[in-house]
Amino acid sequence: MRCWMMAVLVVSAIGWREARAAEAPHQKPESAAKAADGPAAQQALSKEAVALRDRIRRTLALYFHQPVNTADNTPADILAFCLAYGCDTEVRYGSSAGQAASGLGCLCWNYPCAGYQLLTLEGQRPVARMGYGLQAYPSQLLGVLAASAVPAKYQVRIGTFQGTVADLVAAEQLDCRSGSDLSHKLIGMAFYVPEDQTWKNRLGETWSVERLLKEELARPFDLQRADAVNRLMGISYAVERRRRLGKPLGGEFARAEEYLAQFQEYALGLQTPEGTWHPLFFAARGASNDAWGTLRSTGFIGEWLALSLPKERLAEPRMVKTVGWLANWLETGASRWNATAATPREIESIGHALHALRIYDERVFKPHDAAPADAAAGRSPENGPAEK
Repeated sequence: MRCWMMAVLVVSAIGWREARAAEAPHQKPESAAKAADGPAAQQALSKEAVALRDRIRRTLALYFHQPVNTADNTPADILAFCLAYGCDTEVRYGSSAGQAASGLGCLCWNYPCAGYQLLTLEGQRPVARMGYGLQAYPSQLLGVLAASAVPAKYQVRIGTFQGTVADLVAAEQLDCRSGSDLSHKLIGMAFYVPEDQTWKNRLGETWSVERLLKEELARPFDLQRADAVNRLMGISYAVERRRRLGKPLGGEFARAEEYLAQFQEYALGLQTPEGTWHPLFFAARGASNDAWGTLRSTGFIGEWLALSLPKERLAEPRMVKTVGWLANWLETGASRWNATAATPREIESIGHALHALRIYDERVFKPHDAAPADAAAGRSPENGPAEK
């Protein structure tokens, strides 16, 4: 047990940069979006932008230092924080006062969290389970691993079974079904599957990232549920991956790009003057007295817009209002936040809101962080010493 814990404890401290460098074609989408924005000279930030940047980073730090723990929080709770903080996510082992451990390590090594274990075996394939305390959506673990840029060779353990994330990907490929929710699976396959590769599901049908995209574009969805935003996120990740690889946006990718642009305008048209969305997501317009519902819808939709909008549009007043509202709501409530007493819905809402802030910070503010002297020395505030 001690050896296991030591391994988990150091996962977030070593290996991630080396693994990312070894899989350069598969950058995480947020980093890729930032890279795609280009290294052009940045204009100096305004006083208002600096204030927003500082509030965002202060808020992210406040929640990072109030982590979930393996005694009181379920795998679903840890998934929410892994979405927000990626490979940097820390959880406390055994209690809120326990040692820091890697959140992604706990999930991939199937450690019991509040008595629940996320993974099980189907034959010799690792599979993530759905249900209370586990995945809320099909393939959610795969989507979070992809968004966090966890390498395919990272180890997965279930009892005596030792495999890798690549085994989880293979299991997810077998489970592709027309008409089902494929949004998180699309995020995962867009990251882990090489360009233009196909695979077979259990029925012998041929699938690809483009087919997943076509299925999601055609899938009916409920405008008043978070699933509508999950679908948009999956479509956006696939389009961004295609663009990042320098491939033409033809076929389903061209359809998806046009669809996303139209839905962005539709979403912004539903925004309140304060920068929020109704708790019924895209099915209603206007303010609501449901504070947590407003946070949930605004966190989900703001997260998607922060990822999918062109960089030049992120500075538009409507987007700035949304990010400012999220940062203010979260910062104001941080003193009352208790990760061990919050409901699963509240924790999920917090996770998506924090992820929205992190994406916005990475795309808008972090390009301003690298001073010329740091760049010349091969260093950056984000990555530390350059890899040799």
